[in-house]
Amino acid sequence: MKDVFHNISTSTLGHLTDTGYLSDIKSQVPNQKMVGRIVTVRIYPPDAGILREALIKAQAGDVLAIECVVNDHYACWGELRNLAAQIKKLAGVIIAGNITDISALRSQPFPIFARGVSALTTRTRTNAQSGEINIPVTLSGVIVKPGDIAIGDDDGLFVFSENYANEVLKLAQIKERQDRVKRKELLSKLIPPSSKAV
Repeated sequence: MKDVFHNISTSTLGHLTDTGYLSDIKSQVPNQKMVGRIVTVRIYPPDAGILREALIKAQAGDVLAIECVVNDHYACWGELRNLAAQIKKLAGVIIAGNITDISALRSQPFPIFARGVSALTTRTRTNAQSGEINIPVTLSGVIVKPGDIAIGDDDGLFVFSENYANEVLKLAQIKERQDRVKRKELLSKLIPPSSKAV
């Protein structure tokens, strides 16, 4: 699943379906493609201590999908968590909230999808940890479940159930082939600019 969707752009998916589109969550690191199976986390900012446990439980190739409940203006993801995710070889992270340390994050080749950037950050509280892991969460009004498939690039982000992903994939592969033929045809009709006499 991962390898085949790496060759499908989200703009191709957007020609075929509205389902699973996370409209207000955007790529924060340019030129990154993300495909992976989702591990979900719900946090209650300003407490984000459960993200440590989520990073421990996640496996290589997973995408961490984080729902920030109520106080989503706090940034729950920054440079150190990003480095930890890369050590775990995660495929990327989706945050229905904000990130911080943006300059450092953009210097690292790791896919991050979030609503925006904030200097106000979450904290790990000393009392009982709040939050849940691997439960259905809501991101941009879309219910996302553990094991769903995330596909993201600079144009946008989709989350599909595995069954729906298989259905869309077949149509997307056909459209990608058709677009390659059309692109080649159009490029062949471009007239190169005439060189000016010196």
